[in-house]
Amino acid sequence: MTHPRVDIESLLTKLDSFIETLYVIQDHFELAPTKNHIASCINYADLQELRDDFLAELVGTMIPFVYSEQKRTELLASFAPGRSPEAARERLRQHCVQKFRQSSSQAQFAEMLLCNLLQHYFRAAPLVRKMPITTNPKAERQGADAIHIARVDGRIRIYVGEAKTYASKSDNLKNALTDAVSDLVNKHYKNLRSELDLYLYEPFVPAELEQAARDFRAGKLPDAEVHLVAIVAYDYKGEIRGSRQERLDSIMASVRTGVQGITKNKVFSGIDPDVLPRLNYVIFPVRDLMALIAEFRKALGLN
Repeated sequence: MTHPRVDIESLLTKLDSFIETLYVIQDHFELAPTKNHIASCINYADLQELRDDFLAELVGTMIPFVYSEQKRTELLASFAPGRSPEAARERLRQHCVQKFRQSSSQAQFAEMLLCNLLQHYFRAAPLVRKMPITTNPKAERQGADAIHIARVDGRIRIYVGEAKTYASKSDNLKNALTDAVSDLVNKHYKNLRSELDLYLYEPFVPAELEQAARDFRAGKLPDAEVHLVAIVAYDYKGEIRGSRQERLDSIMASVRTGVQGITKNKVFSGIDPDVLPRLNYVIFPVRDLMALIAEFRKALGLN
């Protein structure tokens, strides 16, 4: 049984310009499960990091990160009276900024990355958006950082995501990835059904995806699958020298070194062998991560 066709592709945010600011490789990285995972960093033009371009494009995805297209249309209509289209759009942007928690910029940085990469690489549209769920901007919703829906080989696939940002801890890649996988498997995957039950009837859930999610929650999609995505952004402390490609290669080499032996950790060895093949990793090293987070806050207008 498959769900009546929903044009999921039409619900995806156009992200080509954002993706161009990234350098991405896909490899197994000797991780479990053995399949292609993603390692990415900010791209370079010759010897210059595309840091400003990356931030501009990331912040440019803020509005679709917060609101579905239907909700954006409704809000723009409510802001339109007495304003030019440009002013109404600016009012919508300001409204979105208010949804961001002042004290959690690190987490929100990784959450926006996760949302965008789930859409581009997994072709999965957001079902639950992080920001509108938090009625108090100073409080954190204790749920998955992303719940997206895709169609793979004609079947509904639900992606549950967890994002971690580690900026200063020693051995931070291993710590971040282990923490992300632990939370993903032991909390969010385990509690997915109760979380869906909590949010499915809220107005921010896209109408096009609501019925598929309800049917999955009710056990009416027996061929639907849940897959898990952990993204970790961490501070890259290695040397950056040489040509453009040498710089990028050294950053990616640090990812390979950083994850060596990680799957021997009890968190990984304790994963249900039927769940393990559904794990996906996205690893994002960043030079001077805390400085980038400060720039991210400024670009959002949080400073």
